[in-house]
Amino acid sequence: MPKYIGDSKVPVMEFCEYCWEVLNEDGTCPTEGCVHNDLLSLDESEAQTEGD
Repeated sequence: MPKYIGDSKVPVMEFCEYCWEVLNEDGTCPTEGCVHNDLLSLDESEAQTEGD
């Protein structure tokens, strides 16, 4: 679900903090091999480990 600015319903564009590409709707970076995606998968695996 996109984020909006106030009541204007203008969607906020989110950018990768490492390569500055516009992020996909699921929060991943479209650039192949970008560290952003590696960090996301690392965070997910750590969350699963802590949940066990």
